[in-house]
Amino acid sequence: MSIRERFRNTLLSRLRRHSVISLARLACWVALVGLATMAASILNPAPLIVIFAMSVGQVIGIVAFLCFLLSILVDVMRGTDHSPDAPGPAQRLRESSSPRDVADST
Repeated sequence: MSIRERFRNTLLSRLRRHSVISLARLACWVALVGLATMAASILNPAPLIVIFAMSVGQVIGIVAFLCFLLSILVDVMRGTDHSPDAPGPAQRLRESSSPRDVADST
């Protein structure tokens, strides 16, 4: 096993342990921090504060966007193996919409 494969497997196992909901919440909180940083330049429009707020706020916004993309990636990787707090229909509703049930009801 190469170092690259080992790193990939370690990364995937760590990602699967995290909840999609917790990653989405983290993205929201980080985005709010970025928004507050950018709003600071509106409250005190000094040139250095504006430059700082726009550059640091953009980095924080990119981190929030990456957290959101990571939550989507984790959700796609899991497929139908959802955790109990995952959004979407419950397992019993997904099972009842199988083609066999639809054919029996007509």
